[in-house]
Order: sequence, then structure tokens, then C-alpha cells
Amino acid sequence: MRTLTRLTAVETRLMLRDAGGPMFTVLLPVALLVAFGLPGSVHKADPALGGHRGIDTYIPSMSVMVSMAMVAFFMLPVVLAGYRERGILRRFATTPVKPAALLGAQLVMNAGVVLFSVLLTLVIGVAALGMHLPDLPLVVPTLLLGVLGLFPIGLLVAAVARTTKAASGYALAMWFPSAFFAGLYVPVEYMPKVLRRIGDFTPLGAFRQAIQAAWVGDVPHPLHLAVLGASFLLAGGLAVRYFRAA
Repeated sequence: MRTLTRLTAVETRLMLRDAGGPMFTVLLPVALLVAFGLPGSVHKADPALGGHRGIDTYIPSMSVMVSMAMVAFFMLPVVLAGYRERGILRRFATTPVKPAALLGAQLVMNAGVVLFSVLLTLVIGVAALGMHLPDLPLVVPTLLLGVLGLFPIGLLVAAVARTTKAASGYALAMWFPSAFFAGLYVPVEYMPKVLRRIGDFTPLGAFRQAIQAAWVGDVPHPLHLAVLGASFLLAGGLAVRYFRAA
């Protein structure tokens, strides 16, 4: 535990030295929240949203989903692929501190980035945009499940990408279809039924739906929870199997 704490502190300092990526990860969801949360139409009850307002449903869930995806699909695998490319993982393997400890530190640190982004979304949404307070007893465990379901996808990318360029390419290839089916471009409530159903079976789409339900106090649908659980088992298992220091 002491080793993990020290490594997490070191990794956090290294991240803050080159804060461009983390700043973008935090500011992009906030920018989307403000841009989509200002129009008056999202502050009115919408029958398509079960009588809830857009500012309390698809807008905060979009912000949280983008933050989670930026970390899981981009930050985490690109950093780890860079460590492999520069031989850092190989050097760790020759010391008492194993690469697994470094992976743990990265997971904790990146989860902290997501948490900070969500807190910023919450503060700005409630204080400046009139968002209702979410149901935190449901939101918090759903966020944790999102980390468990989506971060292993980033670890799997890091396991198969030998360079940062390759990791970025894989991340982009995942991001665009995942974001589409998760309702980034068109809220899932307004999608054709077949596209919405496909989104239910994608990890990012399942997380978006789960966090949106939790935000308004509804228990996430079992299907979405099952998809995130399957992502954890499948992507996590493949990442463990194929991850190498070199």
C-alpha cells in the first residue's frame, strides 16, 4: 500500500508537469456542459425524458461520459504505451517495484481525474446552470462501476499498442463509434430504436445510460450494469493476459 501511495504521488506530479492532456480532459466536458446547458429549452420538462429536464438528464450524463471516455480511451493507454516505448516498464520489471504497481498508480490517479471532472460538472451545473442536485447514493457507485467497466478497455489498448502513436490511433478508432452510440451527437432518446438498442450493448453507451438514470434517482437498468460488468471481465482479462513490459 505504501508503494502504491508513493507511486501515485509521483505519477500525479509527472501528470501535472505536462497538464495539457488532463486540462483538456477536464475542460472539454465542462465546455460541453455549459454550451448545451445554456439554451432555455433544456430547462423545460421533456416528455421524451420522462418529464425530466435536459439539464438534469442527458446534458450532465454527456459531460460525465466524455470525461470518463477521455481518460479511459486516451489518457490511460497513451501514457502507458509511452512508458513502454521509452523502456520505463522494462526497467520497472528489473526492480522490486513491479509494473503492476505502476498500473495501480495510474488507475488511481486517472480515477481522481474523472472524479475532479465530475465534481466540477456538478458545481458548475448546480451553481450556474440551475441543474438539480443528483442522487449521489446512486451516482457514486455507478461512477465506480463505470471506472471498472471502461478503464480495462484502456489497459487493453495499452497492452496491444507498442507506441503512443498506435495507442492514439486505437483510441480514436474506438472513440468515434462509441461516442455516437452513447448519444454524444444525438441524445439516445431521439435516436431510432435500432441504434439505441445497439448503444445499450456498448460499454460507453451502457455507462451513459446508467449514469443518466442514477443522476435522476432511478436504478440503472440491469442490462447496462451487465454490459459494464462484462466489459470489466472481458477487457480486464485480455489486458492481464497480453500486457507486457516490453
